[in-house]
Amino acid sequence: MAEPLRLADLHDIVLPPAPPLWPPAPGVWVLLILALVLGFSAWRHYRSRRRRNAYRRVGLAALEGARTARDVSVVLKRVALAAWPREQVASLYGRDWIGFLNAHCRGCGFAEQDWQAPEKPADPVLRDKAARWIAHHFTEGAAGGE
Repeated sequence: MAEPLRLADLHDIVLPPAPPLWPPAPGVWVLLILALVLGFSAWRHYRSRRRRNAYRRVGLAALEGARTARDVSVVLKRVALAAWPREQVASLYGRDWIGFLNAHCRGCGFAEQDWQAPEKPADPVLRDKAARWIAHHFTEGAAGGE
C-alpha cells in the first residue's frame, strides 16, 4: 500500500523566471515602427495645416484692431488676397465684393447695409461676420488656397 503524503514531504512551488522585457517580440517592433510612422505623419499634417492657415490667424488678429467698417473691409481684402490670386480679388468692390464674400462662406450673410457708413465704428455684428468669414471661408479653385 502506498504511503500517505505528509505535509512535511511537500516542496514549495518553483515559479519560472519572468520573461525579459528586452528585446521585445517582433510584433512589438512592428507596432513601435507603425506608431512612429503614424505619429510623424500626424505631426507633418498638423504642421502643414497650421502653415496653410497662418494667414487666417493673422487676419483674425488684424480684425481686433479694425475700428471702422472700412477697416474691417481692408482686413477682409488682405485675407482674400492671401488666399486668392490678386487678379481675382483686388478689383472687387461694392456689390461684387459682397457677392464674393458671401459666395465663399456659408452663413456669413454680408449685406450692403453693413458697409453703408464706412467711417463709423464697426458694428459688432459686422465684426462677427468678418471673423466667421476669415475663419471659415473656403477657397476651392484658388491658386494659393486650400
